[in-house]
Amino acid sequence: MVMVVHPDTQTRILLRSMLQDQGRKVVTGDSWLDLIGDRSGAAPDIILLDRSLLNPERMDVLSSVHQKWNNAEIVYLPEGLNNPKTRADSMIQLLRHLDRLLAMMPTHELLAASQAGN
Repeated sequence: MVMVVHPDTQTRILLRSMLQDQGRKVVTGDSWLDLIGDRSGAAPDIILLDRSLLNPERMDVLSSVHQKWNNAEIVYLPEGLNNPKTRADSMIQLLRHLDRLLAMMPTHELLAASQAGN
């Protein structure tokens, strides 16, 4: 599962749509409160996080994320997603990186099978 946390609605919709088209389960939020307060019960494999949500005046978002989902990978979204002129190129580059990252991650089924064989 991929969690997308970005303050811009259009960016969240675009990312969710593109990831779902690739067969990924996606949840979205627009703030760190959405991220930490997620009650879906599903643990994300990857969290796509906009850097603007890392406000030093608020609680330590990354510590809270790692306490809640210690196996989740955090990927910071590129700045180009916020600019309509560079959004398409940034999105293509991001999806390429995500494909490589997801291909490297072991699935829970593979981990369970290897532990059962020991």
